[in-house]
Formats: sequence, C-alpha cells, structure tokens
Amino acid sequence: MLDVLIIGGGPHALTLATLLSSPNKPLSHTTTDILHGIQLSKTSPKYAKHKNIQRTRGPVFHKKNETTQTPCPPLIFRVVDSYGHWTTLWESQFTALGIPHLRSHMLVHSDPFNKKALQDFVIEKNRVDDLHSLPEHIHILDENAFFNDNRLGKKDKKLLSAANGLQKNLYFSLPGTQLSVDFFQEQVRKYDLDSVLIRATVDRIIPILKDDESEVKFFKVTLHTGENIEAKFIVMATGPSRAKMANIPGWVHAIQESYPEDSLQHSVQLMHYFCGRDEMGEAFSGSPLVCRMGERVMVVGGGLTSAHIILIALKQGASDVTWVLRKHLQLKQFDVGDVESLVGRYSHVEHGIKMDGLAFLKQFYNERSLHKRLAMVKQARKGGAVTPEAYAQLQPFIECGKLRIQAHCQVTEAKWCYRAQRWSVSLCSGEQWSGEKIWLATGCKLDATEDPLLSDVMKKFPIQVLEGWPCVTESLRWTTGCPLYMMGQYAALQVGPHAVNLAGGQAASKRIFKDIIAKHKRQDDTSTASMKFLNEEHISHMHGLMWL
Repeated sequence: MLDVLIIGGGPHALTLATLLSSPNKPLSHTTTDILHGIQLSKTSPKYAKHKNIQRTRGPVFHKKNETTQTPCPPLIFRVVDSYGHWTTLWESQFTALGIPHLRSHMLVHSDPFNKKALQDFVIEKNRVDDLHSLPEHIHILDENAFFNDNRLGKKDKKLLSAANGLQKNLYFSLPGTQLSVDFFQEQVRKYDLDSVLIRATVDRIIPILKDDESEVKFFKVTLHTGENIEAKFIVMATGPSRAKMANIPGWVHAIQESYPEDSLQHSVQLMHYFCGRDEMGEAFSGSPLVCRMGERVMVVGGGLTSAHIILIALKQGASDVTWVLRKHLQLKQFDVGDVESLVGRYSHVEHGIKMDGLAFLKQFYNERSLHKRLAMVKQARKGGAVTPEAYAQLQPFIECGKLRIQAHCQVTEAKWCYRAQRWSVSLCSGEQWSGEKIWLATGCKLDATEDPLLSDVMKKFPIQVLEGWPCVTESLRWTTGCPLYMMGQYAALQVGPHAVNLAGGQAASKRIFKDIIAKHKRQDDTSTASMKFLNEEHISHMHGLMWL
C-alpha cells in the first residue's frame, strides 16, 4: 500500500512530489533579502548583492523548535498521470497557444527547497536571453480597454522601466515558456521523480472506511486499465482542465441544428493538442489549425487564451475576427492584482477589500466566512484579463479593422446554415454576425459536485460547496477523517485567489506536506497551533511572490 498517491502530473504535483521525495530536507527560507537582494544584468550574468538594502516590512515566519524535530520515516508515494510525463498538459497548452512566457516572475516556480532555484538555473545554463521584461508602458487603442497602472509614482515608474529596472533585476523578469519546461525537467532529474510516475487515467476514488465508518482506512483508486491502487492519502492535482469540465454557454446548448464539429470548438481542445497522437502514433507538431484561410472567426471570452487564439487565427489567414466579451477588455500583467500592487506601496480599496498583496492575504486569512472569501477571490481575479504584451500584438489588427472588439456584449442565439455552411449569430446589442468558425475561450467550470472523481468521496463525506468551490479544511484536506487533499482551483477558498497559479502550488504543497508528515509520524502538531500562528505561516509562504 502506498502512503501517498498524487493524481495529476502538472507543476503543482511536481512541487508536492519534490517535498515528499525529501521529507527531512529543510525548506527554502522566506526573507526579503531574496526578494530585493538579487540582481542580474543581461550583459553581465552574475549575482550581485545590494550593499545598502533597507528591509521592507512583511511577515517572516520562523519555525518553532526546528532543531528538535524528529526525522520523518521515508514515504512511499506515486504520481499517476494520463500522459506519463511530467507537465505534459501544461507544456501542450502553452505550445498550442503560442504563449512565449509566463505571467509570473522568477521567484515563482516549482522547487520548494530553493526560492532562487530558477535564477540559479538561468545562470548555470546561460539562459538570460530566455527572460522577458515587463513593458514600460502600453498605448490603448480600444475605448473599452482598461489597464490599471495609473497609481504608480515617478520613482516606481522608473523602477518598472524596461531600460532601468526590468532588464537588470531578475525579480521583475518573466521566464520564457521553454525555459520553464527545461527547468521542470531539470527538477525531475535532480529529485529522480520519473521513478514515481505512472502512466494511467484514474476512473474512481473509493474511500474504504474503518469499522466505525467515521474515517477513511485507505483509498482504493481504480485506473482505466482495471488495476487498483491502495493509498493512505490522496492528493487531487488535476485542475479543471479536462474536456468534460469545459464551460459551455447556454446558447450553445440551445442550438437545434446539427453542425460540423470543427465549426464550434472550445479552447480546452487546444490545451490537449500536443498531448495527442496522429494515426502513425507520432506526436502532433506545428501550430494547431484554428481556422482556414479566408474564414470569418468569432472568439467568445475575455481572457489571455482568447487573445492567443485570435493571434493564431489572424496568422493563419482569417479574413477578420470578432471578439465578444461580456465585460470590458481588461489589461493586466498578472492574473491577480495590479502592477502597483507588485511594487507593494500603493494599496487601494475596492468594494471594501484591500488590494495590496500581503495585506490582502492577511485580510483573506483572517476572514472566517467562506462566502466572503469567495467574494474576495472573485474580486481579486476580476475575471479574464489580457497581458499588455498580447494586446500590443493585437493593436495592428485593431487599427486595420481585421479585429473588431465587441465589449459588454453576449451571444443570444446561434444558428447553423447548411446551405451556406456558416453560422448566423445574434448579439445582445442587436447586431448580427455571420462566419464559418466560433471559438469558445470561456474557461472550465469548477464544480466539485459534478466532478466524477469526487463522487464517491462526496457520498461518504458530504461537505459544503459554494458555487462549485469545495469548503475544504485549512490543511486542504477534504474534511476531518477523509485525507483527500485538494490543489489548484479547488483549494482557492483556503489558499486564496492565486491558488491556480504556480505560487498557489507552492503554498498548497507546503500545507499538504505538513499535514501528511504529521500524520505519517502519528502526531498532529497542527491542531494546537493558534489561528494567528497559522495565518502568519500561510502569509510567509507567499512573501515575495504576490501578485501573480
């Protein structure tokens, strides 16, 4: 029987597996020196310590009785992934959409033992050219676009200048996609994590209860091959990226006519493109076919994925693209928060919620109402957003009229015409659109009550679910007596709005690891910890990482 089985082989699972592989290795220290004390010049790739650095205020967590902790017995764990390779789906998504770099900065990665690991990797492999700098400014053409960076003072604008700060300071650099993939592979090699990976798809997670039926004795996990794996702890690190979890708008379900499958598709199909194989068994290569030459395309959704689909469609020869967004076009460098929050000095309040990184997290963790936490998560992320770099690539097409943005707009009805072999779409603005291709970039629907992998657990251990978000414990356990742990978006009500990001993977991994180790050593050292103590620890996980 296994101690731990992780379901999913993405970056979050990689972070947790790294911790489990070396349970007695000390974690990376969280200090402001790491954040402010490292620079990297592209012309002189060497580390340089600032001589006169003033420490900024922020929570620094110190472990209690660190020297007296008893060693942890070795853990037997495995990771099951449908593709049999680490971060395959993650890489496929980035490659298929042509995403050149991550939205998160250099301190955000998958190695929990060294916050400078990615920086060290860049230096060792001489990969400085794979770093991207944030744009100094962006000129917005569309009147419906909104980019919230106007609260930066002169000093901080200079700090965020590509000429003076970003190209020199590694902290503000964004790692390229291939650089990140290579870093993942190096981490797998370093911690020998290929040896724990199983290629299979999980069909069911069945909790086997103890005699009194109050808690789980172990889990029986059924694979698509019919094989069963038994494990004491289960970690769900799959994320809502499976095709069956795609968020399909109601107007699609209302379409009565039969239509060609490739005339209306969801972006989740692109995510899995490079994971597939052709008839000869070879992996797909080249860009996925988003549209054919001369086709008129509609893209529905306001996130970064929609921007990349638009760019691919225009490069593949679309005659024109109509972009339909429910709200305004939002430009944002990071998934969570704004540029001034990254600098950390210009806090502001929106709907009673303070939006300045660590101060927000403190407010979030002190809030005991999960309903209010859910509202805070939504407010922090604000729905889909496009990076300034992606918008800059779209600008020429906006200027020449090949890209038309329909903001504050929704599709009300769509009909497929057999004779013309094209769509006829009605918009809430009263306008009509006609074209050959519709892409849905509407994300995936998160709903624990509809996830088939959670159905057996939900029957035996029903918990509260808010709008699809499971109310797991602070240690990210499903509930008391059921050691099934949640990562990614499923953990957002406890980790925060960054749960789905790499930084959230770091925070979630540390919580889960700590809880599993305590129970593996048959002691629960988290139960007596004060709420204030736990909150400080949780905030310390994110120090130097917000916003992302």
